[in-house]
Amino acid sequence: MINKEEIEEIARVKAHDLNGYIVDVTVSSANEIVISFDKNGGVNVDECVSISRYVNDNFDRDIEDYALTVCSPGLASPFKIKEQYQINQGREVVVKKNDGKKVSGILKNYENQLTLAVRKKEKGSKSKYINSDIEIPFDEIKETRLKIKFK
Repeated sequence: MINKEEIEEIARVKAHDLNGYIVDVTVSSANEIVISFDKNGGVNVDECVSISRYVNDNFDRDIEDYALTVCSPGLASPFKIKEQYQINQGREVVVKKNDGKKVSGILKNYENQLTLAVRKKEKGSKSKYINSDIEIPFDEIKETRLKIKFK
C-alpha cells in the first residue's frame, strides 16, 4: 500500500514550484489517491495535471497499482490548513463553533486567533447596524467555510 506521507511529500515539492500548497492527501485501502491542491488566485487544470505527472514520475504505477486524482478543494469545502485562512483574508466566511453556533463575517486575521469583521444590530435599534471585530480562539472552531453568495 502506498504511504500517504510519501505522496504528500512528493506532491508538496511540485505544489511549491507552482506557488501553491497541498491542502490534503487521502489514500484509500484500494490505493485510490486524492490530492487536494490550492493557491492564491485559484487552481487551473494544467496545474493539477502537472502535479499528477510529477507524482506519477516518482512512483511506479505498475508496482503500486494506484489511481490518482489531483483537484482543488472546492468552494464549499471546509478549510483544513492555515494557508487557506491566509489566502481568503478579506473574504466572507462562516465559522461553525464547537458549541454549534455559527458566525459570519469578513476574515481579517489568522494569527493567534481568528478575527472576523461582523455586522451586528445596534442594541435597542431595529434598523441600525454597527461593524465590529470579534475574535475566536482556534480551539473553539469546528470548521470554517467560504460564504457562497448567489446573486
